[in-house]
Amino acid sequence: MKFVRWIGALLIAALSTYVIGVIANSQFVMNAHGVPISLAERMNMTAFDVSNMWLYFVVILIALLLGFLIATVVKRLLPGLSRFAFPVAGAAAIGATLGLMYLQFQTVPISGARSGLGFASQVLAGGIGGWVFARFAQRQNATTTN
Repeated sequence: MKFVRWIGALLIAALSTYVIGVIANSQFVMNAHGVPISLAERMNMTAFDVSNMWLYFVVILIALLLGFLIATVVKRLLPGLSRFAFPVAGAAAIGATLGLMYLQFQTVPISGARSGLGFASQVLAGGIGGWVFARFAQRQNATTTN
């Protein structure tokens, strides 16, 4: 049962990271062209991206899975870091994944992450996903102990 809850927390964290990351990506891509874009067009393009970048969700899910598995081990070895383990792991997992994409493709396929600020926004999305994971997993543990 604990495994199912852990997987549930992972899925919620990946979805959170994905939505935040794709929203940020969309805004960076639209801003890169220097053309005025109405709020309605921004909302429409962002909604399209959120509903169509499913492969990025898969990449995020795998990255966070690996990052959170490592963080689980680190938490046990260094309990003083447990508060920060999952947010740092989420941020590091996304940063490492984007770096590996660059090494493989000689570009970052997530075009909104090609600038320093765009890259940082994706890493921040991973950190928020890690925070979400920690909160959800903590809530699950609290309900099972009560």
